[in-house]
Amino acid sequence: MARPTKNNAEYFSHDADMRNDVKVKALRRNFSHKGYAVWCFILETLTDTDFFELDFDEVNKELLAADFDITVDELDEIVNYCLKINLLQMTDENRLFSAAHQRRFSGLITKRERDRERLSRLMAKKNGSEKDVITAENGKSGGYRCDNTDSKVKESKIEESKEKESKGKKNRIYPYQGIADLWNEVCVSLPRIKTLSDNRRKKIRCRLDEFKVETEEQMLEATRSLFERVQASDFLTGRQPNKTGWTATFDWLFDNGSNWVKVQEGNYDNDRGARGHQSGSQAAGVQLGVGEYYDGAGRRTYGTGKATIPPTAPPRPSERHAWDSQTKSWVLL
Repeated sequence: MARPTKNNAEYFSHDADMRNDVKVKALRRNFSHKGYAVWCFILETLTDTDFFELDFDEVNKELLAADFDITVDELDEIVNYCLKINLLQMTDENRLFSAAHQRRFSGLITKRERDRERLSRLMAKKNGSEKDVITAENGKSGGYRCDNTDSKVKESKIEESKEKESKGKKNRIYPYQGIADLWNEVCVSLPRIKTLSDNRRKKIRCRLDEFKVETEEQMLEATRSLFERVQASDFLTGRQPNKTGWTATFDWLFDNGSNWVKVQEGNYDNDRGARGHQSGSQAAGVQLGVGEYYDGAGRRTYGTGKATIPPTAPPRPSERHAWDSQTKSWVLL
């Protein structure tokens, strides 16, 4: 089976002086740090989206606003201003994009096309039909080209590595029914799974490969943790009202490689919007520092929530400080 064509990217070039662009300055003057943060959020989202465009319909607005930790009205206001000053553009199909952002990826897309052609030639050679492929590419009979030997060896090693990885995945057993049962057991506030279609099985398999887990037990454990986070979210379950009445579904969670990551990183957690308000405040009798908050389990933490801060610790001095569990003190990064 051919690998799916990749139409997005994992990162984008962020210029050191982006904040000084005349249009970005205008955005900052009108919306302060929030406007600049949302602009960066949008660029990140576009980078991770096919063809660097995203649907800007009512449902996606709700999802983006929750992800960016702002209201839908704030998102609309900032996006409309970006459209006005031509930082962003909109297609006739209501798809949001940045022309300047897309231009930065033109070279990447061209390179991918060249790589696909090179891989096609390599596979054709292994099947004994390279001459036919070259003839078709040159548009004439009898065409011949001598490939660089080092290049052929390198491509062969890459292909061999991919074949080994593919064989490993073929031998992997995916607990499709177990995952469907887990969803019905944990996500009681959301629509139940009644059937496992081939399309659902395919998406489950793709997401489990992204989870970087090997055994059935690990797959079920990682999936349960994800489902529990979904069920705990007032936004995803509809316990927090929204304009469209949208709620998460099994298909939404497994649809692509972005939605489950956002859930796992806590973008839809109930305490997310309150984190900034807890900094520097008195919570549970403890003075919290910069960026500190209490998570859903009652742990004192900060940032991504990986560190557990003891109640007796002093307030975090700044965003540049991290908790050192060995010395039991804040250290400057």
